[in-house]
Amino acid sequence: MRRGLRLLGWAFAGMVGIAAVLAAVWAATGPPAPDPALRIVTARRIHTLDPERPIAQAVAIESGRIVAVGSLDEVREALGERAAERDDALRDLVLLPGFIDPHIHPVLAATILPMDIVSAMAWTTPRGVTERVVGREAFQARLRTLDRERSARGDADGWILAWGYHAPYHGALSRADLDAVSTTRPIFVWQRSVHEMYFNTRALEVLEMSQAAFDAHPQADWEAGHLWEAGALTLGAPMTRVLASPRRYLRGLSMMSEVLHRGGLTTVGEQGHPQVHAGAEYATLAWEMHGRDTPYRFVLVPNAMHLLRREGSAGAAERAARSLLERGNDRIRVVKHAKYYADGAIFSQLMQMTRPYLDGHHGEWMMAPEEQADVLSAFWREGWSVHIHVNGDAGLDLVLDQIEQVTRETPRPDQRLVLEHYGYAREDQHARVRALGVAVSNNAYYLHELAPIYAEHGLGPERARDISPLGGLARAGVPTSFHSDFPMAPAAPLLQVASAVTRIASDGRVWGPDQRLALGVALRAVTLEAAWSLGLEHEIGSIEVGKRADFTVLARDPYDVAPEALADIPIWGTVLDGRLHPLAVAPDGR
Repeated sequence: MRRGLRLLGWAFAGMVGIAAVLAAVWAATGPPAPDPALRIVTARRIHTLDPERPIAQAVAIESGRIVAVGSLDEVREALGERAAERDDALRDLVLLPGFIDPHIHPVLAATILPMDIVSAMAWTTPRGVTERVVGREAFQARLRTLDRERSARGDADGWILAWGYHAPYHGALSRADLDAVSTTRPIFVWQRSVHEMYFNTRALEVLEMSQAAFDAHPQADWEAGHLWEAGALTLGAPMTRVLASPRRYLRGLSMMSEVLHRGGLTTVGEQGHPQVHAGAEYATLAWEMHGRDTPYRFVLVPNAMHLLRREGSAGAAERAARSLLERGNDRIRVVKHAKYYADGAIFSQLMQMTRPYLDGHHGEWMMAPEEQADVLSAFWREGWSVHIHVNGDAGLDLVLDQIEQVTRETPRPDQRLVLEHYGYAREDQHARVRALGVAVSNNAYYLHELAPIYAEHGLGPERARDISPLGGLARAGVPTSFHSDFPMAPAAPLLQVASAVTRIASDGRVWGPDQRLALGVALRAVTLEAAWSLGLEHEIGSIEVGKRADFTVLARDPYDVAPEALADIPIWGTVLDGRLHPLAVAPDGR
């Protein structure tokens, strides 16, 4: 394990270079200062998410902060004799608090976006909209097309790097299948969840992977060219040298910034920093945010699992995480929250299930139960809020038992516990989550992509209808935010809202209508509840006096469109700390 992490670190460290220099410059100069001038911004309608004043028409901004909210007359009255410029640039548009995605992965985003996306769902990226690929033959045919396209460009033996394979949609995949595409060109296929990897024979040769290493690992299959979970983290480490080459990675970061802006996001959280190499990840993020004046901010949540593997004990991992708190500034901030991982990925059907999957398996642990307990205890006792990656109901049973024990032994009402993903859970578990004072950050998009296919493969229709059980959480009174886990779902908060409100999946059917959310609750999940999950609700998440002037600007009001049209509302752009950041393409496409 440690050797694999060292390989990942060495590969990632190669991209620091000039990024480290720019990071140092940015740390010294800081991000652009907000405009100090006092001005009144008007809009057709402002949804504040403040229950005391839910609707407004104007907001006064000074030095990046909100100083008054209400009707135009009310705002002027609040300012008294102070002179303020009136800004009507947004007068025909709709303002909401800046959208927040508290759980994305910039390392994965920057790595995957330059790859060839071969997925069952269409993806919109800076390179355009990808085509849907469904079925085993269609998946194989797409790889053959990629091989021919590279050969036509004179690239006879360069890599094919494909992301998006998902067995329920694409059938079985093996080394023999990839060899049938090419025996001379290395081919790497990253499974949809990135928890699994597939290689053809040439790729194994190029990476100098050995059958002995595969045979010695319980989560590796040499004949299939397949690695999963811990096997992918360790034996798959040499692949990082290809995926994270400096030029590819920095281009991927730029693509990520465009994707986030087009989603209307003003704050994003990385759940699990670092993924590989703390210095390189921070340096390249700083480069991206300094060089482009990116219209969003990053909040970094330390990765307790990574630090445990690196440091060897939960106590040492906590001390290492504490050292990360010294890093950052107003635009990239490390918070005293930590994340660790319980069971496997929902996209790999490796989440731990009480009732087995249709083929009889139950799932996998990403960390052994005793490791989970040690990390939770070590961080909780030292004052950390804790985020726990958990997907299945059996995984949730274990996690809740551990939470109950540690909070009973060490009550800490000022700290927060957030369950990340919550892919499938039983009704009785929602009530237990509420009783323990735990919150949930859910990926509402799971239902859209997974319910139709998991009804046939893996879970069966009864459990598939309750993927992302948001209605049950709402009835139990559990605070719930949404996240994309980008690139596990599009970084598009309005798509999350639409999925939660309609429960319409990719097949056009409604799955689990009793799990629907009201629109207002869903909008809170991408604003105020998302801010709370990161401990930032006093700064962002609603349009209130004293908070940051962060807004998402829409061409249409979510309350004026049919629920089915929510995801298609055009986004004009964003406002960050009072500064306008329109998209390059206007809402009407011009």
